[in-house]
Amino acid sequence: MHIESLSVERLKPAPYNPRVPLKPGDPGWDKLKRSLDEFDLVQPIIWNRRTGHVVAGHQRLEVLKSEGRSEVDCVIVDLPLEREKALNVALNNAAVGSDWEPAKLVDLLGELRELPGVDATLTGFDDQQLRDMLFVPDPDFTPPAESAVDRESDDILVRLEVPRQDWDQVRTELDELLAAFPQIRLHVAADVA
Repeated sequence: MHIESLSVERLKPAPYNPRVPLKPGDPGWDKLKRSLDEFDLVQPIIWNRRTGHVVAGHQRLEVLKSEGRSEVDCVIVDLPLEREKALNVALNNAAVGSDWEPAKLVDLLGELRELPGVDATLTGFDDQQLRDMLFVPDPDFTPPAESAVDRESDDILVRLEVPRQDWDQVRTELDELLAAFPQIRLHVAADVA
């Protein structure tokens, strides 16, 4: 692997790049900018010497340019255009990697959240996403008035939003949970029958 520091003026965005570009103010832009501010460019831009195109790292490059960077580290490849395009898709394709292992992710995020001096939102998950994954009560959540009726004061109210297409599978899991914990009351707020 060959890495060089190149002028950003030399790096042409690939005109075929299928990724939706981020813009300043987009949540993804802000998270990427924060990550680059905290960790710098630890994943270099991929640049094809033969075409001059950025193969991967378009979003990182735009954030760095907006901050006034004039040079960035690049992994240099030398590919014909058709292979460059295939590499672009492979490097940007979520299906090429793997999904999270939920239990390990929750354990890791919980550990990071508890460490002093570590801001767990540096992972790219915002506070609300972290609370949701770690089942931390949201201090700003106010239950609808009708759900407060007949509730014990020490109950924990959980709001679960299920995409309609997933309801049958989720309902089966909920049925098992309710069978194991008969003291749990479930209120379904949509017509899913």
